[in-house]
Amino acid sequence: MAAPSVPVPSWRAVVGSGRGPLTAGLVLVEFVSGMQSLVVVAAMPRVLHDLGGVGFYGTVFSGYMLSGLISIPLAGRVADREGPAMPFLRMLACFGIGTVLCALAPSMPLLAAARVVQGYGGGAAYTVAYGAVAKGYPSEARPRLLALLTATWVVSGLIAPSIGAVLASTVGWRWAFAVVLPLVVLAGALAMPGLRPLRGAPDVAALAPLWPLVVTVACAAGLVAGSEAQWWSAPLGALSIAVAVWGLSRVLPRGWLRAAPGAPSAVTLALLLNFAFFTADSFITLLLTGVRGVSVGEAGVAVTLVAISWSAGSWWQSRAIRQVAPALLVGGGAAVFCLGTVVTAALLWGAPLWLGYLGWTVAGFGVGVAFPTILLASMDFARAGDETSAVAARFISGRIGIVLGTGLGGAAVAVVHAAGRPLTWSMAAVFALAAVAALACAVTSPRLRP
Repeated sequence: MAAPSVPVPSWRAVVGSGRGPLTAGLVLVEFVSGMQSLVVVAAMPRVLHDLGGVGFYGTVFSGYMLSGLISIPLAGRVADREGPAMPFLRMLACFGIGTVLCALAPSMPLLAAARVVQGYGGGAAYTVAYGAVAKGYPSEARPRLLALLTATWVVSGLIAPSIGAVLASTVGWRWAFAVVLPLVVLAGALAMPGLRPLRGAPDVAALAPLWPLVVTVACAAGLVAGSEAQWWSAPLGALSIAVAVWGLSRVLPRGWLRAAPGAPSAVTLALLLNFAFFTADSFITLLLTGVRGVSVGEAGVAVTLVAISWSAGSWWQSRAIRQVAPALLVGGGAAVFCLGTVVTAALLWGAPLWLGYLGWTVAGFGVGVAFPTILLASMDFARAGDETSAVAARFISGRIGIVLGTGLGGAAVAVVHAAGRPLTWSMAAVFALAAVAALACAVTSPRLRP
């Protein structure tokens, strides 16, 4: 079923009516988010050389993500109750403090702890910023704004790794963390005047911190289970999933497990799509280097191609959504991603490299169409006053999909390695998981309706 044909809005809807500074602030928040994650990835080998503590290497990344599982739903409710301005400022300050602590960390354990602080503020500030998109922009302007934010990620993806590597090898890795601090201050200064007029609704129900904490602990236990091939891994993994579902029943909208129409369906589809994409994305370079024997630089081309095609898909979606029903865009995008993933996986059986790169580029376009459509649906389905909470639920389910997908993928690698089997076996399992999740997203997409 097609959506009613509506003229594509001009850019004036995004930057006009006094929204220019707020738009610039939101773009900077997106840019900072991309920069900090990619700069850290590039700088971490030098950090490990200077500080040691290889046992905490993974915690530097997982701690950032897991602490956001606590702050995102809490900040969403507070922003809907108080209005977004002060929660945004507090969480941006928390991110800045965490960033300073990262730059000053004298040891790897303290760096991991600082990343928890940074992730707590960063995840929440990012969520409140997207809640402001739902509160402060008309629905017809949101697709254009999301396409602009996606393009910002592409820019950061192209320049951040080089900046991180150069800083780490010249003035020092600490500057790789600190480089975003001026942008943090500028983002707050630009966004705050546009956020202050957005009022809250005091009758929005508060959320007890216990439930996000339960979800976070369960996810942390699941990551541990997925990293080891021990007798206790499977029972711990199953228990982690059960406890996480129990906690999520208090955090996510009722009916999300069965993809009930409305906001619950958007939450479910976000989980499936994030599971699909990030499972494959986390292992694509390992497939290329470990199975096909290409260099790290050649494998990085796949990362660049998928970022560019994702942005292209998002730009096309920002125009098509006025003529095509969201359910069709999500279903079609997920199906295209599934097709591209299957083509990429053909590299495991000797397909030419160019075909694998093409398949992963096609996959990026598909997820670029589906990803913003689900986020827009979350905003459109939200009740008046609950917009940030709806965005928070979408982001939480997405992170759960990432944890579940990468955890299962890591478990496949660990089991195959322990059994002494070739890497091809585990990569086949990883890309099969991604394709099945994408197919499930496509099949479930018709439930994305009010």
